Amino acid sequence: MNKKLLTAAIGAALAAGPMLAQADVKLYGKVHVSVDWLNPGDKGANNDASSRKSTQVSSNASRWGLDISEKLGGGMNAIAKLEQAIYADGESNDQTSHARWVGLSGKFGQITAGIHESQFKLIGRTVELFPEYIGDARNITAMGATAAAQPAYNADNNGSIGWEQRPPNSVQYITPSLNGFKISYLYSADSTAVTGTEDNRRRLDDIAVTYAKGPLYVGFSRQTHRSSGIADSGNPTETGNRLGASYNFGAFKLVALWQDLKDLGGTAVGATSVNRKAWGLGGAYTAGNNVFKLQYYKAGKLSNTSTGASGDNTGAKTWALGWDHLFSKTTKAYVAYAKTDNDSNARLLVNGPALNARSDFTQPNAGGDPSAWSVGMVVDF
Repeated sequence: MNKKLLTAAIGAALAAGPMLAQADVKLYGKVHVSVDWLNPGDKGANNDASSRKSTQVSSNASRWGLDISEKLGGGMNAIAKLEQAIYADGESNDQTSHARWVGLSGKFGQITAGIHESQFKLIGRTVELFPEYIGDARNITAMGATAAAQPAYNADNNGSIGWEQRPPNSVQYITPSLNGFKISYLYSADSTAVTGTEDNRRRLDDIAVTYAKGPLYVGFSRQTHRSSGIADSGNPTETGNRLGASYNFGAFKLVALWQDLKDLGGTAVGATSVNRKAWGLGGAYTAGNNVFKLQYYKAGKLSNTSTGASGDNTGAKTWALGWDHLFSKTTKAYVAYAKTDNDSNARLLVNGPALNARSDFTQPNAGGDPSAWSVGMVVDF
C-alpha cells in the first residue's frame, strides 16, 4: 500500500471519527499471492507473445475493505461498504475500487446504491473451487462473442458489456431471508449518454433467486444488457442465465454450474451476434487440514443468433486439480495445476484474473492448449 493511500486512509479515518464512533465498523480483506509457471501450449508465429513460457509472481484479487453499520432505531440500520484492491506483487500502484455502496437495511430487506457485485457474478463465485487463480471457471464462463475474443473479466467484447462485473451507477434491493430464500434485483444505468437520450445508454438488469440452508445452496440469475447506441426498436438486449448449486456432504463438497448466454453483442453487430452455453462440475474432499479438489468446465460451440448455425471448432474445456493446506481458518497455502483444451478455432485461457490482465502473457494462438502450475498463499483478515 503506497504512502499516498496510507495518508489518505488516515486522513479519512480522522475526519470520520465522530461518525465512526457511533457506527459498527469491520475491517476485512485478503492477501493472495502466487508464483505461476505458464505455458501457452503452442509454438506461435515468429516467437510472438502467445508462444512464450513465463514465470510470474501474481497478486490475485488481493483487497481490503470496510463494512459499516449504524443502528437507526425501529429495527432499521444505515449500512455501507468500501472495498479497494491491493497489488501485493508491485505490478501496479492503481488502488482500484471494488464494491462501494451505501443504503438501508431492516425488516423490509436491504436497499443500496453505488457499485455492486452482481448476483450473476456472485452465484459463480459461490460455487467456484479455484477462486482468482489458475483454473478459475471464468476462463470459460466470461467468454466473448467470438472464438478469438476471450475477454478480460470485465471487458467489452464485440459490443458485450461483460458478465463477471461490478455494475456502476446501480441500485440493488434484496429481500429478507424467507426460510432460506432470497430474491434480489439490481439496475445499472451508464452515466455516459451516447446520443443524448436515456434509451441509448447502456443498461443492465439482474434478477436473482437464491436458497441457502444447511448443506444446500442453489442460485439462479437472469441478467440482461442494453448496449450503448442501441435504440429501443428491434431486439436491443443480450441475456444471460446462470444456475449454480453446491451441497456439502461433510468431508466432501459437490458444486455445479450451468450458463446460457444469448445475443452476445446485441443487434449492434447484427448477424454476428451469437449464443453460447457452458457448464461445469467440481468436487472438494477435506481430510484434516488438507483439501483436495478437482474442477471441470466446458464451453459449447458458438452459434449464430440469426441462422442458428454453430461455429466449427469454437468450443473449449478447462480442468483444474489442486491441494490446499489449511494452517488456520484464515490462512492457507496451495498447489494447483490447470489446462485448457481449445478446439482448433478457439483461444480461451487457463490463467486467473490477475494473469489475464498482465501484458507479458497473452492469449494462445487459435487451437493452443495453455497450461499452468501455481504455488500460492492466501491470508484472510
